[in-house]
Amino acid sequence: MNHNTNRETWLNLITDKYIRNHFESNGYTIPANIRLSCSLTSTKKAIGQCWSSIASQDNTFEIFIAPRIADSNEVIAILIHELIHATVGLQAGHGKEFKQCALSVGLEGKMTATTASPDLEDQIN
Repeated sequence: MNHNTNRETWLNLITDKYIRNHFESNGYTIPANIRLSCSLTSTKKAIGQCWSSIASQDNTFEIFIAPRIADSNEVIAILIHELIHATVGLQAGHGKEFKQCALSVGLEGKMTATTASPDLEDQIN
């Protein structure tokens, strides 16, 4: 990342140039109405959150990535996790539909605390 690029710009660039295509190639479409932010989450424990589009005045999903996460690869894996919530719908929670999408785009592990699979790590790098 260019040191003059703020984190929100970087999150949007990564999403629009790479992650959207990655989802599409796996049969999923990330909604257009998303807003990405590097900011505090509603709980100290959360490292990422996706808020429903009904929570914002302009009907936009709000995705927050905790600023304490400094590793770029980890940030991207968290971002992908939160984008899955917007893609499959928050009502899916971390259930079957979420899990199908997560596994297909390269996340693994416990669905409430996913990590990038080795293949996804290679793609991120």
